[in-house]
This record gives sequence, C-alpha cells and structure tokens, in this order.
Amino acid sequence: MNVSNPQPAPYIKNPEAGRRVRRRREHAPHIDALIRLVSVRIVRLSELILRIGILAFTNKFGVKPTDLRILVMLGAYQPISVNEVSRRTHIDKAWISRSIRALMRRKLITKTAHPSDNRATLLSLTKRGEALLRKIAPVAQDYQRQLLQGQRSSDVERVLDLLSARAEEMFEVAMKQKSWPARRR
Repeated sequence: MNVSNPQPAPYIKNPEAGRRVRRRREHAPHIDALIRLVSVRIVRLSELILRIGILAFTNKFGVKPTDLRILVMLGAYQPISVNEVSRRTHIDKAWISRSIRALMRRKLITKTAHPSDNRATLLSLTKRGEALLRKIAPVAQDYQRQLLQGQRSSDVERVLDLLSARAEEMFEVAMKQKSWPARRR
C-alpha cells in the first residue's frame, strides 16, 4: 500500500452486476475499524439518501429536504411552535425560521399567535401544504420501497428502533457525565 500517494481505488468491471464498482482498498487496521463504525456508515448512508431525496423532492416538488421535514412535522403535530419543531426535527431554530419564511411565501404554512405565550407563534399547514404532502407521500413510499427492496420492513424498523433507543440511552449517560447542557443543531 502506497501511503504517500493516496489515489482512489480504480474501477473494475463487476461481471455479476454488469457495472463498474470501486475496488476495495486495503487500509491500516485502525483506519478500517473507523471506516466500519456504525455511526460513520449511517452518516454516509444518510448523506446518500439525502442526495437522492434532493433529486426526488426538490426537482419534482420544489421542496428541500429540511422543508419537507418541517412540513411532515406540521402535518403530524399541528399547530406546533417553532421550538417544538426544532426539538422534534433536530434542526436549528434559525434554520427553521429561514425555511418557514420560504414555506409561507409559497403559502404552504401559516403562523398564528400562541394562546398562552405572546412571544411565540404556532405553525400549521395550509390546505395547499396538506395537498402537497398528499402528492409527496406516494413518491416517498415508492422511494422507500426501492430502498428497502429485498428486506422485510419490520426487520428494518426493529433495527432502527433498537439503534435509536440505544443511542438515546448513551446520549443521556454522556450528558450526565458532562457538566454542560445539550447543544442543539
């Protein structure tokens, strides 16, 4: 292995798939261990799925992935405050505010005064926003069917639920060991 010249692995023809695939490079054991971490692999998978989502939803419906997450959250929990959207989606409130302005310009969501907090507003979908989600849902379901092809959805759900629950437990333990509050992204 030539460490001084880190060239990408050359492509080879995969006769079974009938397409070109990247040849697996040998790595030092510690690098291979880091590359194979579940967290690293999930982030890479998430980024790839996000790119596919951008192609599918931004091009077809004019909705960015962050906007779609906000719309779905409103569809599920409306009326809902910006703080609650931020907490549930793990999106920074400033980023949500920018997205909200764009969604309001498109008349997909509305703001109303919070009944008990003069500083807060509640967000809801408009009829146009609800109609957009109804159009997006079958496309998203088809996209998920393709992604999970050959897998039982109950198995995938179980693994995701287990990983999510365990990650939440680990996060809580880590936060108790530190003396600073949780940071939001």
